[in-house]
Amino acid sequence: MSRLLRVVIGVVLGSATLAGVMWILIHFLGNDETLYRGKPLAYWSGQLGNEQPALSNQAMLMLNGVIIPYLTNQMFSDTNDSRMRIALIEQFNDLPGIHINFVPEEGRRVRAINDLGSLGPRAKPAVPALLHALEVKDDLLCGPAADALIRIQAEPDQVIPALVGCLLDREGHGRSDVVEALGEYGPKARVAVPMLVKLLADRSSKDLIAAVPIALKRIDPDAAVKVGVK
Repeated sequence: MSRLLRVVIGVVLGSATLAGVMWILIHFLGNDETLYRGKPLAYWSGQLGNEQPALSNQAMLMLNGVIIPYLTNQMFSDTNDSRMRIALIEQFNDLPGIHINFVPEEGRRVRAINDLGSLGPRAKPAVPALLHALEVKDDLLCGPAADALIRIQAEPDQVIPALVGCLLDREGHGRSDVVEALGEYGPKARVAVPMLVKLLADRSSKDLIAAVPIALKRIDPDAAVKVGVK
């Protein structure tokens, strides 16, 4: 074997090895879509309506036994992004032709809540965890949890007091997404009217300025008129 051929083979093998190592690193460092027994959430959600009882029952068992527990745990426990991992991702993403898909812990926790909400009423076993997110007034989770509880169609008697309890953030400003959630309950959320009236003076965000009058009109039209909301 000529020296040139050995060099070419060495270069090819080295390149292949490097490509393999890079592929492994990209998939190890990134966080691809979560799979449950090899299938994404959308698959199992779709199977819930399957006309074949065996398949729909399997999907329901998967939902209640694996998916909902995983997502509710992720809401509160997925809080440990390694600094070394993030540094490596930033270094690799600076290289041409490489992009490692990575969602930080805050995004993963919010995505877990959004995934629960996407399941609608089938995710009712997650209601206690979502209510806890409201009760501890987690600034990151309050808004997404409020929206998820609406989509899951949780009981108003459980949800409304929790929403009122986290209506204000730590700086005393209203949370627009919580205001919107209260508005979805209409007259059932009348207990929130006094606080909503006070929030008419809160100009901390455009979303809040828009959300409060709409919620007031949905919850108590007469009270809205009295305070000048048209």
